Amino acid sequence: MSLIDFERRKIMQALAALGAVSIGIGTRTAFAAESLAATTFPGAWEESERRFQLPAFQKATGNSVSLSASQAVDTLTKLTAARANPPFDVVMMDEGPYLRGVELGLFETIPSAKVPNLADLPPKFIDPQGLGAYISAQIYGIAYNTERIKTAPTSWNDLLKPEYKGRVGLVGLDSTLGIVWMVALAKMLGGDEAHMDPAFDYIRKLMPNVGAVASNPGALGTLFQQGQIDISCHYINNVESLKVKGVPVALSKPDSGWGLVRSTMNIVKNTKLRDQAAAYINTALSVEVQSQMTGSPYFVAPTNSKVPFGSALAAIARSSKEMESFVQVDWQKLNPLRAAYIDRFNRLVKA
Repeated sequence: MSLIDFERRKIMQALAALGAVSIGIGTRTAFAAESLAATTFPGAWEESERRFQLPAFQKATGNSVSLSASQAVDTLTKLTAARANPPFDVVMMDEGPYLRGVELGLFETIPSAKVPNLADLPPKFIDPQGLGAYISAQIYGIAYNTERIKTAPTSWNDLLKPEYKGRVGLVGLDSTLGIVWMVALAKMLGGDEAHMDPAFDYIRKLMPNVGAVASNPGALGTLFQQGQIDISCHYINNVESLKVKGVPVALSKPDSGWGLVRSTMNIVKNTKLRDQAAAYINTALSVEVQSQMTGSPYFVAPTNSKVPFGSALAAIARSSKEMESFVQVDWQKLNPLRAAYIDRFNRLVKA
């Protein structure tokens, strides 16, 4: 049974159509106006930023932060509804929603002179438009239960094997993981962002093996933890977090290559704290913060080229430079088509 969030799908459709978004957004309080208002992703991201990013920023600047956990699509909706008096000064975004925000004119140019750590990023982690800083990367591959699957899978086609009937997990296309995996499938099978029929044909063949469909990576991890699924696409940081909890799971590299998702931080247009927002981004790009976030239990791949890859990440890459060759998505091609792909996927998995 699909767990895909119908309301979130409607938000994405509205944004894709550039329709007017109208939701209630309260004005910022006096306290929030004195503190930098920032967003992060829910779950491990929020935990790690409260543990590492906020103390480092406060130590460097003496300023406080009001941090809100928010999915990128929800953040984008709030910014669109409150352009003149934005609820946040600096936001974290997945690449797809970030580029939609660029089209909507929601972000300020990052003052590079105030973010010196930008100089330590490899070329593919530098935004050519200057409106976002790629502060992290998430690597995905084939996650599998090591107790029930003794031989590590080596291809996305392995999920089609009959022995995995009812044991495969999917994640909805509302999530970044779901949509980038579909693009990876399409590319493996001769398609691309604008030609996704091969990926949908693959999903149609896969359906007899599907045991559950999750709405997001966190829910996908829960399915592994509860033993409802044994194999799926997943991020390394989620897999390693499951290991810490004692779940027998590992991540293997598909023969088509590791997949990569980049995340940005952005200064919101009309913020009154532009310099503080720039300092916050500079802190996120620092060797200190990124080194801490590469370790257990977060395993976030750093983008600063001076940060060594340790622990589980070292088995995948030695530096951020190596990640430039991983499978990525052309979001400019994908974004206009994403809402239609979500509808098509939902109809397919519910059929």
